[in-house]
Amino acid sequence: MLQPYSSDLAAKTQGIGFENITPSVGIPIDTWQNPDDNDPFFDHIGIYKNGDLVNGNPNTLANPVQAIADNPNIEDCQWHLFRIIWDAVTHILSAQIDNVTRVQTHIDLVNDIFGTNPRVFWGFTSTTGAQGNMQKFCPALNPGIIIPGGIQTCAPALILFEDNSTSFGQIINWYWDFDDGTTFSGKHPEPHAYLNPGFYTLKLNIEGDDGCFSDTLYRSFVIGSVPTAGFTYLPSVICAKTEVIFLDSSTVKEGKINQWNWNFNNGAEQIQKLTPGLTKTFSEGKLTIALTTQTAEGCVSEPYIKSMDITLKPSIKISVQENACYSDPVSMDAENLSPEIPIRQWYWLTGDGKQDSTSNLNYYYAAGGKYSVEMYAVNYTGCSSDTATAQVTIYQTQAKAENDTVVAIGQPLQLQATGGELYQWIPGDGLNNPFIANPVAILNQNIQYIVKAYTSFGCPTYDTINIKTYRGPAFYAPNAFTPDNNGINDRFHPVSVGMQSIDHFEVFNRLGQKVYSNPGIGQGWDGTLNDKPQPMGTYVWIIMGKDYLGNQHFEKGIVVLIR
Repeated sequence: MLQPYSSDLAAKTQGIGFENITPSVGIPIDTWQNPDDNDPFFDHIGIYKNGDLVNGNPNTLANPVQAIADNPNIEDCQWHLFRIIWDAVTHILSAQIDNVTRVQTHIDLVNDIFGTNPRVFWGFTSTTGAQGNMQKFCPALNPGIIIPGGIQTCAPALILFEDNSTSFGQIINWYWDFDDGTTFSGKHPEPHAYLNPGFYTLKLNIEGDDGCFSDTLYRSFVIGSVPTAGFTYLPSVICAKTEVIFLDSSTVKEGKINQWNWNFNNGAEQIQKLTPGLTKTFSEGKLTIALTTQTAEGCVSEPYIKSMDITLKPSIKISVQENACYSDPVSMDAENLSPEIPIRQWYWLTGDGKQDSTSNLNYYYAAGGKYSVEMYAVNYTGCSSDTATAQVTIYQTQAKAENDTVVAIGQPLQLQATGGELYQWIPGDGLNNPFIANPVAILNQNIQYIVKAYTSFGCPTYDTINIKTYRGPAFYAPNAFTPDNNGINDRFHPVSVGMQSIDHFEVFNRLGQKVYSNPGIGQGWDGTLNDKPQPMGTYVWIIMGKDYLGNQHFEKGIVVLIR
């Protein structure tokens, strides 16, 4: 209740110590249902003025609601946090139970309630009518801690914690928990030693002379550990006048690194950064790099130091033979354009997955094609030159003129060569064009052609084809065969000359039984029927086909099977 009269004012009977006190503002927690006040059936809280507890009239500033949101009965023998909030700027008066706002109203307390009087009494009061119950409250106990300078320190650390607690009553006990297995009871703990780095949560509870205990105050902090500085850089070798990217690899067990201090050549240049990483270029000469890191807790690492010689990278050029035939060597030569920078190693990448480490070489490629050649050189400090490149074309041919064949005199024969870009047939006799891959030959005698396959660069290869000519069109067949599986004359088949297709080829025994049949000549008859060897003797064959002019041909004859 707020009222301007005295610190011990209270009304009697059922008005909860508030009824008919004017002017006043009250926020009752009512656990009794009074029908004449239009009370709801549940334990309720509202905001009223001038001691008027009758719900629904103009003095009801905030209609009653259930006191705790999830239980109609607040009398549960548990402590509940009750907080009154007055915002003098917005003129909002509100009440919370267990940190949940239950009621609020907009009113100018000073002018609209207390007649411009800004000074009034506040407090708790309660009475009952014919009934009785026990009501308790504890004024707020506010534990507080002062940490001089905050906590920005490294292990081992000695820290002084000071009490800054407040209360309406007298504080009689302080209970400290330092989160390292040690505790202290009393207002003034000795400076506390944290031997190990880590994340700690300090806890403080206080006790009032009314037997009330405060909520626990938590203060979390980090006792930092010393970081370990470290860095890498790209490229992996530092060369003069070449940009270098430094990458931080520092670590810390507890805390956070927030400062990187770079030192070049013992203080000749110093750079302090609040972010990791750095990009720089250097001149020739000796170079010493030192990195020291620092954490937000003030822990400083030992310097991480690297020393090296900085040299210029070599400058090279290459001369590579651009075209070559397969099986011929390709000359590759490299030259150091900066003789003052000796080369430790040359690196040829020949474009076929292989490498070579001599400055000049004759290289043989295993197959034709186009290859991208690369070369770079490394000096004695490991600085690499820029990569020089070249293209090499290897021309490879493999002449092929198909298998030997037979042809009827005057029958056109289509030749076909492969394996090159350009072709020449030698001799050119009987050919319609000896300089193409697929000329047509018309012959009247046996001949051997040599085909030359080559490219615009040259690189020729050769193959031959033998062609026999016969009078024809006709079928030619041997008069005997010996199917003894010795690889010589094991199958019987006629040879067709000047024929464009075979309709069928059949063989019969002396009884007229068909022992072999094929829509073409196929591999010929092997002297069996249903995989059983047939007896020696004479067999009849017939064959039918069309010649290259489309004329039908039919021939028959006999063959002797010899075992």
